Amino acid sequence: MTPLRLHRLTALLLAAFLASHLAHHLIGLIMGPAAHLALSAPFRALWRQPVVEALLLAALAVQVASGLGLLWRGRAWRWRGVRRWQALSGAVLAGFLCIHVGAVLGARAMGTDTSLHFAAAGLQSGAWALFFAPYYTAALTALGAHLGLAAARMTGARALFPALTLAGLALGLAMVALMAGLLHPYEVPAEWRAAFG
Repeated sequence: MTPLRLHRLTALLLAAFLASHLAHHLIGLIMGPAAHLALSAPFRALWRQPVVEALLLAALAVQVASGLGLLWRGRAWRWRGVRRWQALSGAVLAGFLCIHVGAVLGARAMGTDTSLHFAAAGLQSGAWALFFAPYYTAALTALGAHLGLAAARMTGARALFPALTLAGLALGLAMVALMAGLLHPYEVPAEWRAAFG
């Protein structure tokens, strides 16, 4: 199996997780953090089954490794146009996934619940918001761009790239606003904010 085919195959499993993950984020944007937390509970129970979680983490590792391998072999710094955007968005996603999943697994190992409170704590902890606001916005923008480029290549509809990139940017900004408590009343409990001083 070629690295590109492996990259696309593991993306299918990750897409199922991502669809459920983004679903409760979207509900949170509309109905508030309490609805997000309530909806995420059954999904978390499913995705945290040991076999399912192991498959998901393996797919994630393969996705990042194969993506970085494609990036290196393709010498992305020499690419122009759309291929450069594909490489750049993939690199941003790889960095985000490594940091985000590492932080989640580390926190869970220490007994911290990694719900919305965990994700939002940095945005409600003073100067830490200067890191977390662009961190989440860049990740969702890169996701939109990466998916948009793949969809445009598969369908021939070139407008999918800018449309999904802008959708990712809008979702990123909206998620930051939700977690910062700007869309709905929301204060992260002190036990989650304690990690940020």
